[in-house]
Amino acid sequence: MFPDEAGAKARMDFIQSVAKNLPAVGEYDYLKGPVLVRVSRFLTPNQAKDYEAALNG
Repeated sequence: MFPDEAGAKARMDFIQSVAKNLPAVGEYDYLKGPVLVRVSRFLTPNQAKDYEAALNG
């Protein structure tokens, strides 16, 4: 959780930019307002979507 949505988005953008160059550290990232949920890449896409659904609940 971040103080505001801009901070959460900036962190997500940074994480995703690093992951582009290092696929081994890739993950699923979901953003809603100031909340950034980072989900392991070892989950299936369907499992990761469950986290997204819970966030957007």
